[in-house]
This record gives sequence, structure tokens and C-alpha cells, in this order.
Amino acid sequence: LGEKRSLKEEKSKRAILKSRIGKWKIDVCRNGEGLISFENGWPQFVRDHGLSIGDFVVFEHTGNFHFNVSVFDHTACEKEFPFEPKNERHENNTRNPHFVLTMKPSFAHEKARVNIPAEFARSNNLCDKSSVTLRDPRKRPWPEELGLQKIGPFRLVMWKGWHAFYVSNQLKNGDICRFELNPDSLQSATALMDVHISRASV
Repeated sequence: LGEKRSLKEEKSKRAILKSRIGKWKIDVCRNGEGLISFENGWPQFVRDHGLSIGDFVVFEHTGNFHFNVSVFDHTACEKEFPFEPKNERHENNTRNPHFVLTMKPSFAHEKARVNIPAEFARSNNLCDKSSVTLRDPRKRPWPEELGLQKIGPFRLVMWKGWHAFYVSNQLKNGDICRFELNPDSLQSATALMDVHISRASV
């Protein structure tokens, strides 16, 4: 879990794991040698993140047994989840296809390439599109060009137009964007996705 010295000093027996799709409370146990392990709550975390052999998880200890968690697949790429954050699942009644991305520093770069989850892209035939229009919370349209990554694993990316969308909507690291696809737009050359933004807590 890293930071062995600071963890040894902690007295809490319950950990809070925070990933891009929510938070989990997990019981922490120590063996006779002082090694820490996750118990109750860990199997649910594994299921919710679709962990399998070859995946790996990075824990950043922020104090008091609170961890920021990043999940990577066997290709060392951070996993993307085509559903809303855990704490919004019962609050959001949308039935349209959608996926969620948590903003990170790389998304702020002027030439950023933003991945659309492969499962989402394939199931909605977005690979046949050369562009998509994002509609922000103020209903302003933002044309985005799409491109297929030709090296490595399959990736469909938004690579032109994203920076203007990011800056105009004052996005920052930790903000959560839910991209909701308008199914009717799939009949046209350019797909339409409404973007709902949840601001990161300060």
C-alpha cells in the first residue's frame, strides 16, 4: 500500500477508497507481522471495477486511511468505465447510452487526445463516424473530430476541438463529465452527445 511508516501510525480500522466512479468503505486488518490487508468491502470494489488477472491498482494514501485509487488494465492503460459514478447511479434516470470521464491533467493540454471507451464506441457504432458534436450544459455545440489510434490497443479519440471545449467550460482536474449520446443522431454523419459536468469538490 506504500507509505508504510505513515500507515503504521494510523489508528483507523476502516479505509476509504476513492476512484473515478465513487467511494468505497473497506475494513482494514493487520496480521501478526503488521501487514495490512483489505477485508469486508474489497470484493465489491473488485466487482465494481471489473478487476481481473493482469490488472493492477495504484493507491495514493492521503491520510487517515483515505486513498485515491487508479485502476489499470494489463496493457498499463488506465481503465475507463462506460457508466456514471457510483454515487450518481440512483440519481440519474437517463436511458440514453453514456460514459463518464474524470478530468485529469493530460486533458488540459492544447493537443490532448481524449479516449472514448472502446466498449461504448463499438456498441454504438461510433467507429464509423469521423466527427461528433458535444453540447455543453449551456447547450452550445462543440464539433470534435474523431480518430482511431493505429498503434497499440483499439482506441477512438476526440482530437480536434476538445481544448476549446475544456477551456470554455472551465474544466479542471477532478471534474466529472458524463457524455450522453443522442441515439437519433446516429442516423446522421455526426453524432451528438450532451455533456453533463459535475464539479470536483474543493
